[in-house]
Amino acid sequence: MRCSFLLVLMFFGITAIAQNDISIGHTESLFSDLMQEERKLDIHLPQNYDTTKNTYPVLYLLDSYYNFKHVVGTVEYLILNRKIPDLIIVGIQNTNRARDLTPDASEIGEYHQKRLGTTAGADAFLSFIEKELIPHIEENYRASPYRILEGHSLGGLFSVYTIFQKPELFSSHVIISPSLWYTNKTIEQALEDVFPDPAPLKNTSYYVSLATENGGTMRGNIYKLNGEFANYSNAHKDANIRYKYESMPLESHGSLGLPSTFFGLRYIFEPTQYEVPSTPEAIEAQGGPQQALTKTLAYFDQLSEQYGFEVTNEYALIDLGYKFIKIEEYKPYAVEVFTENVKAHPNSFDAHSTLGMAYEEMDDLFKAKEHYEKALELVLATGDPEWTFYQIDLDNINQKIANQKK
Repeated sequence: MRCSFLLVLMFFGITAIAQNDISIGHTESLFSDLMQEERKLDIHLPQNYDTTKNTYPVLYLLDSYYNFKHVVGTVEYLILNRKIPDLIIVGIQNTNRARDLTPDASEIGEYHQKRLGTTAGADAFLSFIEKELIPHIEENYRASPYRILEGHSLGGLFSVYTIFQKPELFSSHVIISPSLWYTNKTIEQALEDVFPDPAPLKNTSYYVSLATENGGTMRGNIYKLNGEFANYSNAHKDANIRYKYESMPLESHGSLGLPSTFFGLRYIFEPTQYEVPSTPEAIEAQGGPQQALTKTLAYFDQLSEQYGFEVTNEYALIDLGYKFIKIEEYKPYAVEVFTENVKAHPNSFDAHSTLGMAYEEMDDLFKAKEHYEKALELVLATGDPEWTFYQIDLDNINQKIANQKK
């Protein structure tokens, strides 16, 4: 009898554990009046979405069925490694893929027309994105004006078409092996003819990748597009148009999506990786430690204005403080930098931990203890498995204080 009772307890315990699902997002429906159909959206929100009032850039992802899971994983990995800011991801599920992602089909051959079926719906799909989807997201989520469009294959074709038709709709594009074998007069035009004034493309970033594709005219047309972008961005440097083409000959057309997401998003947000001065000479060249701090803060203020959301300066300030603390005469300035970081990011365990370290370096043990305690409290609330390092810092400072009292 006792054995049966234990088995029942074990069964319910295992059942309870099995019910702790891991969720990467949710699916919602949006009825499109323009397309007269229900559209399914896969939504991923940043981990801290419910605990902040921040606005976030939005990644609009085509072909969600194929891409949503690996893109969410890649984005979270890049965020964890501080390469990109937090993003909202909106995956758009297909209803008729070939129809939605292809522009006017009058130029393509009979073979491709038969293989694709219904085509030439790109204008209607683009109208849905512009007039219904984006307003829906921006009304219901804390979305910043910074929008990224990612498309692979036919999705890449649609992304290129969007640049020519609605250049200001998206701030950046990740274009993966675009199906430029698909003939269309709009996207065959020279950029200088379409945009004699670069204003619609100002402060935009474009990342284009290509795998092993050699068939037909696709590779040649991608090279032509690359040349257009490179020439145009060089001719209009004041517009700050960023462009990168990357060849990945070891990848297939299908496998290219994951690495392109990784490298594409990292490239788009490369300006957020601020390089602080690291030597006394470099610091003095900026006008000294106080000016180095001022310039760091100003850089991120300007970047936040450009991107349209707050680009965190937390890790740049941590890097700068570390540089100062390694140089004896700059140690007091390290306290100032880390204090500034705590003011800007009061709920960051790293900000409090590094300020505690600076106070410890200055032998102000009780102030160090105060910030080590706060860092431990904050890190424990996150479930971060490296909380033990923060506990060790606190234990060590308590031991120092105890030794000082002897």
